[in-house]
Amino acid sequence: MGLLPFSAGDSPNNSTKGHGPVPNGDTPVNPTTNSSTRRRGRWPLLMLPVLGVMLLLAAVGCDSDAHQSILAPTPWSLEGAKGPVAREQLLLFNVLLWTMVVVFVLVEGALLYAAVRFRRRPGDPLPPQTHGHTPLEIAWTIVPTILILGLGVWSVIVLFELEPGKAVALARAEGKEPLVVEAVGHQWWWEFRYEDALPNDEGGELVTTANEMRVPVNTPVIMELKSDDVIHSFWIPKLVGKQDVVPTRTNKLWFLAEETGMYYGQCAEFCGTAHAQMKFRVHVLDEIDYQAWVNGWGGELAEPLSTEAARGQLVFLGAGQCVTCHTVGAPDTVDPETGDGVQRARMDTFIAYTKWLDKPAKERLLDVRTGNEPPTAFAAPNLTDLGDRTTIGAGLVDLNRETLRQWLRDPESIKQGNRMSELAAIYQTRLDHRADLSEAELSDLVEYLMAQK
Repeated sequence: MGLLPFSAGDSPNNSTKGHGPVPNGDTPVNPTTNSSTRRRGRWPLLMLPVLGVMLLLAAVGCDSDAHQSILAPTPWSLEGAKGPVAREQLLLFNVLLWTMVVVFVLVEGALLYAAVRFRRRPGDPLPPQTHGHTPLEIAWTIVPTILILGLGVWSVIVLFELEPGKAVALARAEGKEPLVVEAVGHQWWWEFRYEDALPNDEGGELVTTANEMRVPVNTPVIMELKSDDVIHSFWIPKLVGKQDVVPTRTNKLWFLAEETGMYYGQCAEFCGTAHAQMKFRVHVLDEIDYQAWVNGWGGELAEPLSTEAARGQLVFLGAGQCVTCHTVGAPDTVDPETGDGVQRARMDTFIAYTKWLDKPAKERLLDVRTGNEPPTAFAAPNLTDLGDRTTIGAGLVDLNRETLRQWLRDPESIKQGNRMSELAAIYQTRLDHRADLSEAELSDLVEYLMAQK
């Protein structure tokens, strides 16, 4: 082999560049590298004010006095809770939150202090190496263990307090029975059924309503939560926390409202297109007003129908085809043994119809020609007490003649993704999917529905 043309001084074996200590014994320092390291070290410090501004902006976006906020008037008070269940949950939340805040501040504060105070500076020697600090390690093992055990045991106790048996015990302590309300989640509205709306009176009043529930003040209310389609979540922030509403099973919770008034509820589980618009309201009435509402529900109307409302009834039963999906003047009954009833039958019809839509176009055309297509009924709100409600569209807009007229003409303009404009036959005959009714028919129908009190 030939030799490479190196001189003795240039031989790689004799070079000291980059190897071993320099002649004076100092550690070599690359000025460029050291400068860039210092610049990188400043970035964490510069990010702190940026993070602070971001947290401040996030805090400004929170409204402690919002309709669905329990953190009012201040995040650490219990005044936002309007019942014993919400109060227990809020107290537990506050203790958990502020405990975590204190732990976070202590740990992160110590970390930041150590990072800044003992950061390495140019020319600093390596610090002395240590291993372990037994008292400190014992302390930061025992303290978190005690905190976790204490908060965990308390959480379990609160969970037992939320069981419906507590509501039964509270009611019977006063010689009463709790009110039981069945809440059924639909895409995207709430159905409320009272098997016995006056549990302490004889008669067993059956009531079915939608999106606006009425309960008496200072009375334990047990909610039986069901779903006809997908998973929903039932939540009344100022009265009770969230509970999932799962198809094929019944979940329960209870609450007691200590003050009369109106409370806002919301579906808290993503359930499809109009999930954010699946709201409801809870009207807490004094005992006399609640009994008057129950006794006046259904049967004869409070006032005789006007001429316009009488014509609107014919539209409801005929041209409007509203009666296909909606009930007026009576509750939607359910067989207590099988669970079958009016709304269940409508839901089954809806499922059959959606399956029919999956058939090839030629087969569907043949079914239409031979009269074998399934009906297009589907579960829809009971309208018996519509005139007494304050909103339509599952709590989206205030109820008045103008908003009701707009809803009937074009539901999509108020609530995008609603089932009514998607499936009801009256919206399928026009290209713009508006109601196939004249302005006079719409006016008459509005009068008839507003008369339902």
